[in-house]
Amino acid sequence: MFKPANLSRVMGIVGELLITFGVIVLLFLAWQLWINNAVVANQQQAASQELSKEWSTDKDKSASAPANEDFGPAPAFGGVAEGAKFATLYIPRLGPDSTRVVANGIDLSTILDKGYYGHYPDTQWPGQPGNFAVAVHRTGNGSPFADAPQLQPGDKIYVETQEGFYTYAVRNYEYVLPTSVDVLLPVPGSNNPANGENIITITTCNPLLGDAERMIVYGVLESWRPQSAGPPPEMVKSQSGVS
Repeated sequence: MFKPANLSRVMGIVGELLITFGVIVLLFLAWQLWINNAVVANQQQAASQELSKEWSTDKDKSASAPANEDFGPAPAFGGVAEGAKFATLYIPRLGPDSTRVVANGIDLSTILDKGYYGHYPDTQWPGQPGNFAVAVHRTGNGSPFADAPQLQPGDKIYVETQEGFYTYAVRNYEYVLPTSVDVLLPVPGSNNPANGENIITITTCNPLLGDAERMIVYGVLESWRPQSAGPPPEMVKSQSGVS
């Protein structure tokens, strides 16, 4: 049986260990949610700018074609191998620095945890009738999606590929269970075949620091511009902070 002095000493040691453990947890959260988040976000910004520069066929992007010019039907992206980086995705509502690279696949360690949007391999590609579906972390890992509930119908989603710029408009969002994989179908929530509509679906975890649900953001393709026409003028303005 413990003597009072020994019991007090043991309780003191246990208390110190619990305090130390709590400090370690807090330091980890600080690293994950702020320091590492900022580092990965900066890496993603640099990577997206490098890809955009590589794809551009117009060195003077300020001389882009008029915003309302019609370039006809959007071409379907041809597809890439698993893990390949093939697009950038930018949502002005989430901030001028919210551009991230899109990679093909949803592997955690090599794609999502590195701050990429991950394309669900069994879904369609930009410009292809059906559902271009991607996943992204809600917070940490450089994710810009912490403020996703601020998205409003009509908000623009810009997807740039080697072919050009696909402009989607947010239609709505909903919350579903993680098992609701029908959001990835060509027509989300329906077994009907693709009806010619070009949809983008973005899935992320909910609540902010949990994963009990999935937040699903839907958008529809509004327009397309080839690389030779330069980026949409409103996209350039929003990235530069000009309202």
